[in-house]
Amino acid sequence: MNKKLIALAVAAVASTSVSAAEIFNDGTSSMAIGGRAEARAAIKDGDMTDNSRVRINVLGTTQIAEGAYGVGFFEREFKSNESKDENRYIYAGIGTEFGLVTYGLNDGSLGMITDFTDIMSYHGAGASSKIDVADRTDNNIAYVGEFGGLTVKANYVGENDSVEKGYSLGAVYAMDNGLAMGLGYADQDTNAKLTESQIEAAISYSINNIYVAALYKDGEEKLSGAKTDLTGYELAAAYKMGNTKFTTTYNNAESKAGSTKSDTYDSIAVDATHYFNDNFRTYVSYNFNLLNENEVDTKKDAEDELVFGLRYDF
Repeated sequence: MNKKLIALAVAAVASTSVSAAEIFNDGTSSMAIGGRAEARAAIKDGDMTDNSRVRINVLGTTQIAEGAYGVGFFEREFKSNESKDENRYIYAGIGTEFGLVTYGLNDGSLGMITDFTDIMSYHGAGASSKIDVADRTDNNIAYVGEFGGLTVKANYVGENDSVEKGYSLGAVYAMDNGLAMGLGYADQDTNAKLTESQIEAAISYSINNIYVAALYKDGEEKLSGAKTDLTGYELAAAYKMGNTKFTTTYNNAESKAGSTKSDTYDSIAVDATHYFNDNFRTYVSYNFNLLNENEVDTKKDAEDELVFGLRYDF
């Protein structure tokens, strides 16, 4: 199978592990198995919760014609609380050097925008939450293409458990000087007769062992003529020192209905991750929750949180 086509197929599957093991390759078709085992202890208000999980994925690729390939991908996540187990990806598609088209349970188009600031081992990414069609969802026709430093995505979602119909579009341009920019838009009608839309823009810069990024989100919800504006922004920074990476993010989100404003997310998070090798890492993450008790449903939702984690990638 053409090496360039294999690279495109693997690049299109963002969740595959870098250490995924190829278990079959006959020159035309291949199969790889990957995943992670992650032990996570979360401590909030003196209580410790087991948030451990395991992900297992299978990626198959096959050359179906000169310059064209087929791909199939499956990933399931098993959690310490079995009731929260879920299929994360189930899709198949056809690709060429001009891009990959898939159908099934797959990502929307704004994940590559939120990835600019979603850099922490556990916390962060609270203000950039995506609507369903822009996130991972089923009944999803998706396209992704890479053209030099430009990556473009588009997807359309038909009716499923949460969405009546909708779409999302996104583009990221990465320059050789370390600067990258991203822009995306999503729109959907839900089964609850709620209309939602959002736009997200991000920018980042990396030099040597330093990375900085910023993201802004502007969205709205409409129900029976009533409109709620949803805005948010995130700031992120990372510094790598040897085999240890330090990251921090600030997340702030606001809801406005008429003249009523309220903060829905407000936090500063810091973490440190040590990579023993490509397969094993450990981390500690702390979230400083800046919300007041009167801005959340329960007192615990306004508490800080400390998380310890051990992760093995295979």
